[in-house]
Amino acid sequence: MQEVFDRLSEKDKRLYAGVEALKLPYGGISYIAQLFSCSRNTIRRGINELKVKATIPKKRGRKAGGGRKQVIKKQTAINEVFLSLLKEHTRRRPNG
Repeated sequence: MQEVFDRLSEKDKRLYAGVEALKLPYGGISYIAQLFSCSRNTIRRGINELKVKATIPKKRGRKAGGGRKQVIKKQTAINEVFLSLLKEHTRRRPNG
């Protein structure tokens, strides 16, 4: 658990500590605070964020526009090329 905790961002650390503290009975917050060497207030904040986050709809994890560009936008003549290839390799009369 500590190995995973050390690799998380600050917000994810709060949320993870909050989840683990909620799994335990009375004294869970103190135990997790000692285990992860973090403040009990940090864990309480994580628990509150978990409660609030459950009511807020999810947002995108990444900004819009990232990633690979669409072929149609990169090669504007792709439609004409595709249609010319299609004409060359299809029958004129499918029923005949």
